[in-house]
This record gives sequence, structure tokens and C-alpha cells, in this order.
Amino acid sequence: LPSCRPWPLAFPGRLLPPLQQQQQQQYHHHQQQQQQQRPLPQQQLQIFGHDPSLEIPEESFLLGCIFAIADYPEQMSDKQLLATWKKIIQVHGGIVDPTLTSRCTHLLCESQVSNMYAQALREGKRCVTAHWLNTILKKKKMVPPHRGLHFPVAFPPGGKPCSQHMISVTGFMHDDRDDLKLMGYLAGAKYTGYLCRSNTVLICKEPCGLKYEKAKEWRIPCVNALWLCDILLGNFDALRQIQHNRYTVFGLQDPLAPNPQLVSNFLAAWRVPLKISPELLMSVRIQSKQKHNECNIPPVKRARLEDLPPPSKKLPPESTPAVLFTGFEPVQVQLYIKKLYVLGGEIAESAQKCTHLVANKVTRTVKFLTAISTVNHIITPDWLEESFKSQKFIDEQNFVLRDAEAEVLFCFSLEESLKRAQGAPLFRGKYFYITPGICPSLTTMKAIIECAGGKLLTKQPSYRKIMEHKQNKSLSEIILISCENDLHLCREYFVRNLDVHNAEFILTGVLTQTLDYESYKFT
Repeated sequence: LPSCRPWPLAFPGRLLPPLQQQQQQQYHHHQQQQQQQRPLPQQQLQIFGHDPSLEIPEESFLLGCIFAIADYPEQMSDKQLLATWKKIIQVHGGIVDPTLTSRCTHLLCESQVSNMYAQALREGKRCVTAHWLNTILKKKKMVPPHRGLHFPVAFPPGGKPCSQHMISVTGFMHDDRDDLKLMGYLAGAKYTGYLCRSNTVLICKEPCGLKYEKAKEWRIPCVNALWLCDILLGNFDALRQIQHNRYTVFGLQDPLAPNPQLVSNFLAAWRVPLKISPELLMSVRIQSKQKHNECNIPPVKRARLEDLPPPSKKLPPESTPAVLFTGFEPVQVQLYIKKLYVLGGEIAESAQKCTHLVANKVTRTVKFLTAISTVNHIITPDWLEESFKSQKFIDEQNFVLRDAEAEVLFCFSLEESLKRAQGAPLFRGKYFYITPGICPSLTTMKAIIECAGGKLLTKQPSYRKIMEHKQNKSLSEIILISCENDLHLCREYFVRNLDVHNAEFILTGVLTQTLDYESYKFT
């Protein structure tokens, strides 16, 4: 599901008004009582997606699924994203109803705290999250929810039961690691990719490794992923029972699987397989066969950059544009490159060697934010198209990129930014220290800083060193950049009244080619 994984990062958590907090406490108390009274199942009950006797075409694996959607529409800053979700569901045979109706089979929701969720559970609907949808899109099969993230959380969107925790993770790789980071985010915890004494919990796959050894030395609790999963699903006792032996069992077969007791009410709806009428299944199979016959032409392999013919025209080095493209689909870029090569231009090896950046609009991509400090021209693709018609590179003046919307949004003039960058590098004579949890990554920030003439310090500077550079005008200024999750690393700076800025000091600074020491500092 495009943008499914990172979307929660686009909006901040919000606090509940006191009345809602009281209602939530009553809800959680009632829910926990139910959980405590519910006996452990004697054996694992069988659960189903579709009727196992049916062969569902892979491209229509959501056939028979009728979704209602709760929570997400209110949380999304990008309303177009919801339309994309609906389209993807429909492409794979599913249907999206505007509200929860009797014919709905699934409720896509983030939280257990809503009237729609309560109604869906009462009516035996399958209640799942967008993360479940993301998983089955990869599998191309409707499988029952089986990970903690597949189930709605037991608190309202933006609730933060783990707001006092700073977690780190060890032993988990790729999707598992990403899922744990997202679980921590949903629970309101801060996450650090490193381990330091300020961390309150280390989530381990196995009881080994450097992080684990250090956590033991520093007396930081080491737990399995079930601890975080339990909290998301409403077992808030886990917050004070962090040393409980069930959270110190490692090497689990599926470490991100939830406690069966906490999800038995969800899985009840999956004990009956989803049936599809023979007529519907037959019509889908016929359509699938027709599409297969129509598309039974071998796909054209996209040319790689290295496979494209070299420039057919040789220009003097000083007249040869070194071009980068940003914000285009790869196929479109390949077409542009062919035209560029015919005219005798070349693709720039790096932003530092780029003379022309081609873009349709102002974007905060790495290419844009590095090239803005080094290029001579930022132009639209019309420059290349018109040059191709003329069979020579024409004057850039009539094709300068103008993006009124972005210029209003960021309060700048792209034309003025380019003039300033060409006059003098913005970060010349400046050193930056950036804490490790920064977003974008350190590698990206380093590239942006260096293109603008600055340098990145690899070692955290002491207060004494910063003051030495501040008082001695012959030494470079040291600028400190951090993020919310790394502020504990900056305690000494705050105590001594040194300014620490967020990433926008660099990102917006480079875009506008200004040094704004006031707008982005942590207070």
C-alpha cells in the first residue's frame, strides 16, 4: 500500500480532554476485567481468510471483501492518500463503502475506541489495520491478521501510553525492525537507533550482542517484542511489569505475534471462512483470462542509464551542460536523457558538478537541496524539449523554474536563492554537529551541507570547544542540529544556554539560502 508504512509520522499525537480521559480510563478498566476473566484457549482455533476450497485469482485476492474505514480519514494530512487506498482495494477485487453497512465484511481502523469499531465487533466484522492491508498486498493473499500491528490499538489515535519511554531495538532486521519502530511510535515512545544511558527499554530478539551487554551493564530493562505488543493491545499492566518473566523469553518463533488472549475477540470473525458465490468467481476468472490474453506481449525492458548511447555530439567542455533531473518518473527521465545525449549534453556525476537542474516544481529532494547550492540554472523540461527541436542548446532565460505555491509556502524567491548561492556558499566557514537520530539521515544531511560549503563534524564537540570557536573569529562557527528523540544528548548544551536547532535550519535554510538562527531552535 503506497505510503502506508510512513503515514502515521505525518501527524502529531494529541492529548485527550479530561472528560475523554476519564471515559477512556473506564473503558480500559472494563476491558482489562474482561481480559482477566477470559480463560486461556485450550487449543489454537482454526481461522480462515477465504474459503480454503476456493481458488481465488491472485490479482483479485480481495474478492468478496467489503471495507468500511474509520480513524484514518481524520488522521491523514494528505487526503489524496485515502483515495489511493480505496483505488488499490478496488483494483484487487475489494469494495469500499462510505460507512459501516450490514454488507461490510471488514473494518479498517487504527483504534478500538470508536462507535464504529464497537458496532463492527458486535456484528462480527473483521477489524484490521492499514498495516494488515499492507502485509496482504505483499502476499497477494487474504490471510488472517497475525502480527501486533495488524490489530487496532486499545487507545484513541494519538494516545501515548509509552510517552515516558525511550526505546532501542537489537537483533531485528528489515521489516521486523521497521514494524517495531512503528509500534513504538504508535505507543508514544521515542526511538533511538543507538543505545545510551537515557534509553529506558531495549527490545531484543535474542539475549546477545553489544547493545544487550551494554543494557545489562547500565541496568536498562531488556524485553521481547511481546511487551510492546501487549501495551498496544490494552494490557497496560505491562508498563509496570516490565521485569515479568513472560517478557524475558527470547528466541520466539514469531517475535511480533500478539498474545492470543488479547486478540481472541478480533479473531472470532475469522473462524468462519469468507465465501464467494460461484457466479462472482466465474466472472472474475473470465475477466482475468481476457486481461492475460490482452497483455500476453512480452514487456519492453526499460533501458538502464549505462545502456543508453553516449552523446552523439561533442561540445567544448565549457559549453557542455551537466544535467540532473528530479521529480520525474524513471521512464520519463530515460526519454529526457536520450534527447540530452543527442544534443551533446551529459548527466552530472554529482550535484557539485551539475550546471543544470531540470524540475517541474520545487521539491525537497536530495537532488534539489544539494543542487540549489551549486547549479547555474534550475529550469523546466521545456528547455530540453525546445532545445531538441532546435537541435542545439538554447538560452535558459525563458525556461527558469517558477513555483508560486512553493515560494509562498516557504516564503522565498527561487530566483533570489540562486543568486545568493552563486554569490557565496551559504555554509562556508561553518561546522555542523548533527546528532545520530536526525531525519533525513546523516548521509543526506552531510551531502546538503557540503554542497553549500559547510563541513560535518564526526565527533560531538564539548562546550569548551564550541565556546573557543565562538570567541575566536578566525575559527569556524559550530552549529548544533538535533531532533526530538535526541535531545537527551544535548543536555549539556541546554544547561549552558547554547542554541540547538532542528533539521529545518539546514533544509529550509538551503532552500531559501538564509541563515535563520531564531525560527528552528529548541526551547
